[in-house]
Amino acid sequence: MTHYTNYFVEALRNRIESDIILYEGGKSITAGLLLNSAYSLATALHDSGVNKGDKVVMAVKPGIEFLQVMYANMMVGTIISIIDPEMGRENYLQKLKQFAPDHAFVDSKLILLNEHPVLKFAVLRLNKTVPSFPRIKNCQLFTTGTWLPLFQKHKKVARLIKGQAPTPDFTPIEEKSDFLITYTSGTLSEPKGVVHHYSGLSNSIKHLTKLLLDNKDEILATHLPHYALLGINAGIKVYLWDNKMDPASKIRFIIERNITTLFGPPSDFIPIINYLNQKASKFPDCVRNIYLGSAPIYNPFLSKLVHLSDTLKITCMYGMTENLLVTIQDGRRKLADTTEGDLVGKPLPNVQLSIADDGEICIQSDQIYSHYWQMEKTQDLHFTGDIGKIDDLGRLILLGRKKYMMIRGNFNIYPGLYEPTIHKIDGVKEAVMVGIYNDEKADEDIILVIDGEEKLNETMVMKQLITGKYSIDKEALPDRIIFRPIPHSGRQAKIDRKQLVQQLTAENR
Repeated sequence: MTHYTNYFVEALRNRIESDIILYEGGKSITAGLLLNSAYSLATALHDSGVNKGDKVVMAVKPGIEFLQVMYANMMVGTIISIIDPEMGRENYLQKLKQFAPDHAFVDSKLILLNEHPVLKFAVLRLNKTVPSFPRIKNCQLFTTGTWLPLFQKHKKVARLIKGQAPTPDFTPIEEKSDFLITYTSGTLSEPKGVVHHYSGLSNSIKHLTKLLLDNKDEILATHLPHYALLGINAGIKVYLWDNKMDPASKIRFIIERNITTLFGPPSDFIPIINYLNQKASKFPDCVRNIYLGSAPIYNPFLSKLVHLSDTLKITCMYGMTENLLVTIQDGRRKLADTTEGDLVGKPLPNVQLSIADDGEICIQSDQIYSHYWQMEKTQDLHFTGDIGKIDDLGRLILLGRKKYMMIRGNFNIYPGLYEPTIHKIDGVKEAVMVGIYNDEKADEDIILVIDGEEKLNETMVMKQLITGKYSIDKEALPDRIIFRPIPHSGRQAKIDRKQLVQQLTAENR
């Protein structure tokens, strides 16, 4: 068979074979073993009918198997889409239908729950949400994780990896070849798949790698698979941890493994900050750098973080699905700055910023996405949807959004995507989602306001949103549901979100 090479595979090949590059629980894998197992799997996939240009969907738990599947598909030259099975049922099915995968790599537990509704119901009683993966026609299934007795015809990934694989001949992949599709929570009900080619993604990783190497970081802890790829390319060790661990367990994890680097949105760090304050403790000395990958990052949160260490370097990163890394800003300098608006810093090399006549921020970059799935190729200039300005020092300052959007963690929540689904719930006359910033959480509370019939109550609506026919993304589930008349304004009597936010903010004081 013919294998195809790219920047990511070459970076793995250049690592010392004996280097341990990923720790997952009690397991680990070296660069040599990962490369060899990916060779073996790529050969087996090709023999199973997986070819260059085929569409592959992945619902695989972050870890060693995830990397094996990812690298094997890179070698074969498929187009990969990672679609989160924990999003709302309707949204999830729409994305799968639009992408129409030829092959699926799925954790066996997700298949089992879809095949056994009674088991799924039992699990649901113990968990808020229960993700599962639907049966897809004309789609070859490969399973990862624990072996389970599944009804569907499938091939287990672990069984396809057999011993020492011969090193195949590599054929270079064109840098502009489509590689990875990430579905964003776009503003409309139509799914919006952001397509990245190899060149754009490799440039993003190179920018991040330079940040790590400049700071001489050595050991990274993360729960996100793309940071595992970053670690491999940067030549540093990566530990995968469960982000649901309690703060005390996370602190022990950091100290025992001498973790130097952490990535995440502000909301990931609030439980740790609160725990350390309760214990009158500081951040472990081994942690030298924290990278915050979300905007806006508010000063009240930065104040709490800075209070816990005099030496910790805090880097605030501004980016988006279409262009992963746009600007960086030192967190301590941001905190000391008195500029009105959200200071997100100077652009990275090869990133050019401009401001449109209406104030919208525009980007040209070597990281820019290729196009939206099933749409024409994008232009070189990307309109971000953010409103901002560039100051005399060349720093970008965010002033708001062109369209209403909320941010929870790293997840962008556009009400226009979910409100049409909520309107379909029996008894709902009108529904509006708004965000109220919560200083204690360093994140937005999502409030769902419903004008509906008297028979409705919060329990009934939440049941529909979590597991019902009209379920929505887990990240978009409301913190509160309020039943009340919704304000309107203007000649066309449109919903007045600004007034609603003001009312709710005043009531929360």
